[in-house]
Amino acid sequence: MSSLSLIRKANSSFQPQYTPVAVFVGGTYGIWRGMAEAFGRHTQGKSNIVIIGRNKDAADELFSTLPSPNDTIYNRDFIHCDATRMKNVEIATKEILARYSRINFLVLSPGNSRLWGRDETEEGLDTKLALYHYARWKFIKELLPALNQAGEEGESAKVFSVLAPGKGGEIDLNDLGFKKTFSTIRAGLQSPTYNDLMMEAFYDSNPAVTFIHGYPGFVRGAYRTGSQGEDLGKKRYFGSQEAKKKLWDHTVEATTIRS
Repeated sequence: MSSLSLIRKANSSFQPQYTPVAVFVGGTYGIWRGMAEAFGRHTQGKSNIVIIGRNKDAADELFSTLPSPNDTIYNRDFIHCDATRMKNVEIATKEILARYSRINFLVLSPGNSRLWGRDETEEGLDTKLALYHYARWKFIKELLPALNQAGEEGESAKVFSVLAPGKGGEIDLNDLGFKKTFSTIRAGLQSPTYNDLMMEAFYDSNPAVTFIHGYPGFVRGAYRTGSQGEDLGKKRYFGSQEAKKKLWDHTVEATTIRS
C-alpha cells in the first residue's frame, strides 16, 4: 500500500513535456472537484481542463481558483451534459473530439443520491445505472480515439472511474440492466461489478491505455484501488469472461442511439 507521502511525491513529480488534457465527467462538487483542483495545482495550471456536467456556475467558480500561468493561454472548457441520457453523452463526446485530438486523463464520477426505485428514462435506462455504468462506458468508448492517440505519442493515457471496487456483488446475467428485478440494494451491489468488468473489457482491446476503477487512486494496466490507494487485486471480485462478454454486448445495445 502506498503511503500518502509517496502519493504526494509522485503527484508533485508530474512535469510532462507536453500540455496534458484532462476531462472530468461528473458532479461539480466533492470528489470530482477535489480531483480537478489537484490536477490544476500539480500541473501549475499548465494544462487544458474540460469539465462535463450540468452546473456551469460551479465549473466557472472552480476555474477561477486554478493557477493561471502568464506565459501561455491554457483552455478551461465547460460542456453541459445531463449524462442520464446517452444522446447527450454522444453530443458531448463529439464536441470534445472536435476540440481535442488527444486526451491524457478521463475521470468519471457521475452519480446521484436518489434512493427510490427504478426511475426509467425515455431511452429505457434507469437513471442511477445510466450514471454509474452506461454513461461512463459511452464516454470511454467514444473518447478512445483521443486516448489512444495520446498513448501512441508516448504521453499519459489514463481512465479513472470513481465508484466502489471491492464493495460489489455478483451480477445477474439474466437481467442485465435490472429490467425485471430492480431494487436499490441490487443496483448498489451490482454497479461496482459492472465497473470492474467494463474497465477490464476496455483494457483487453486497448492495452496502451490505463484503466482504473478506484475508491480513489493513476497507474498502468486495469486496476482496482481502495480508499488508501491500495491495489485491491481480486478482493470481492465477481467477474468472469462470460460475464464480461455478456455485459459488454448488453451495454452496446443499451447505449445505442435510435432515432
